[in-house]
Amino acid sequence: MRFRKKKILIFVDWFLPGYKAGGPISSISNLIDHLADEFDFHIVTSDRDLGDQVPYENVLINDWIEKSKYHIIYLSKINLKGFYFKKLYTEINPDFVYINSLFSYSFAILPIRCLSSFNPIIYLSPRGMLGEKSLEIKPLKKKVFLFLANAINFYKNINWIASNEIEKQQVISNFGNNLKLFVVPNLAIKQFNSPDSFLMKNKGILKLIYVCRISPIKNIDFLIGLLNSLKGEVLLTIAGPIEDEVYWEKCLDEINLLNGKVAVEHLGEMSPSDIHLLFKSHHCFISSSFNENYGHSIVESLSFGCPVIVSEHTPWRQLEDSFAGFSLELNDVAFIEKIQFFIDMNNQMFLKYRMGAFEYFKKKIDLDTFKDNYREIFS
Repeated sequence: MRFRKKKILIFVDWFLPGYKAGGPISSISNLIDHLADEFDFHIVTSDRDLGDQVPYENVLINDWIEKSKYHIIYLSKINLKGFYFKKLYTEINPDFVYINSLFSYSFAILPIRCLSSFNPIIYLSPRGMLGEKSLEIKPLKKKVFLFLANAINFYKNINWIASNEIEKQQVISNFGNNLKLFVVPNLAIKQFNSPDSFLMKNKGILKLIYVCRISPIKNIDFLIGLLNSLKGEVLLTIAGPIEDEVYWEKCLDEINLLNGKVAVEHLGEMSPSDIHLLFKSHHCFISSSFNENYGHSIVESLSFGCPVIVSEHTPWRQLEDSFAGFSLELNDVAFIEKIQFFIDMNNQMFLKYRMGAFEYFKKKIDLDTFKDNYREIFS
């Protein structure tokens, strides 16, 4: 008898060929890449990338498209309606619904509400949206929503998927202990990348790369403000779209105060393949983010053998023990000390950190175990 794959209907705000949303797209893309042989994925998403005013070019809208590993429908704004979601659900008749957001009205709140009559099995990944700093963005709106959601028991039948123990506690803190809650890290990119091609490291010179959206939660101005305190030639490259123009103006004010030996360049929006090239042409990845429930760019950097300097607000620990980089408290002294450490590093020691980053990736990102976790959840 032929094996029938279980169908998973995924709601996500943005997906390929979009890339500006970063982590959420990577989370779903990697999940499908690993498990497409075992599950039948159907994706419901928007017809444009994050922040875009026009739909994708040369992409069929409002109709299912069959890809090699999944089916996808890109919906125009007019079809982001409850009755249309019900129609799609009836067409697919999925075994599970998977929601990759928390506060998105169109791709989280609305699907849960309008599909309740079908009594579906729903899994929801909050994707760091319950982190302290995330809740400080539009705080009143989020507090009111969380209060009302608890008051009406909106999430009573939801299966929660937290990326780590910290996020697990955030879910419990907001919604109580009586939950169906799984803890499974996101799946990383499928294949390893050889670290044998890398940028030479001369003492007194350092090229840093920060892949992120220009947003206050990424704490970019903090990082720029440290650069004048460093001794040596430093370039900080930022790759990512400007999400908050007012915040970027604040960053530009900091950049204008820099001395001649340090510089910041903003490359703007870049495709994943172009970003991967940056890991090979820079010495270290750096992140001063207030909140990263996973950090796909951190993991990808490690997979390319590019050591990382990150804030403690990520799930990645014991980096120093593996010569993979540093996880630091968010203060000037700690970041200046470790950035300076890499500035003063020679190529021989830098090679040790390159290999350390790659080995850390292989050791910590246990893809087979994580895949088994998702298999168990979806079974």
